[in-house]
Amino acid sequence: MCTFSHQKFLVGNKPKKLIVFLHGYNSCIEDLLPYANILEKELNDVIIAIPMADLVCERNNLKKQWFGLNDIDPTRKRRNTETSIDEIIEIYNNTGDLISNVSKKINSFVSALQKEYKIKNKDTYIIGFSQGAMIAIYAGLSRRYKVGGIFSLAGIISGKDMLDKELSSRPNVYLFHGTSDVCVQYKTLNFTKKWLDNHKVYWEAFEYDGIDHRITNEEINEVVKIIKKEI
Repeated sequence: MCTFSHQKFLVGNKPKKLIVFLHGYNSCIEDLLPYANILEKELNDVIIAIPMADLVCERNNLKKQWFGLNDIDPTRKRRNTETSIDEIIEIYNNTGDLISNVSKKINSFVSALQKEYKIKNKDTYIIGFSQGAMIAIYAGLSRRYKVGGIFSLAGIISGKDMLDKELSSRPNVYLFHGTSDVCVQYKTLNFTKKWLDNHKVYWEAFEYDGIDHRITNEEINEVVKIIKKEI
């Protein structure tokens, strides 16, 4: 069993739903707390868990990363607005082994929490921002049993060739992206939609004019609405 250092919020005496919230690259648990607090206030009978990546960020030793990108993209072409969509997709595709390995660890973490709180896969939701969103998608789609939903905040299908081989279930995927995002570039969103279509995965997309690479309260409130609807 894999475990991560993590923070939990328990709402109600006996939670019926599990939400795992994954931070991004060059980030940490504390960065997600304002948004976890919204989930905590708006949802009932839920356990919210925020794991901390176990790698020190290669660009900031005060923060964390799920996997490194310097070796894969040393000049950060993925963030250059002049880089073609195909080049960006291939850069992220080259993370296949890395994202597969960390997704297995996340799925072990999810399973341990499910066992501890006696929560089923259909009542489990994985949310992620940026690099965490990439892992949320990969972990959810490569997980043997279908979870209740995946929420990608400013993410992209990463490690697509590896995920082709490891695709195991098809939960609903909800994509949130700001139109001014040049970190995980907004122009790649259509690629993710097409990949999900080609693999018969249901998706919905929420696009936010003028929003750059960050989480907004509006997005989290939309996540709340979807989870309430899925119950």
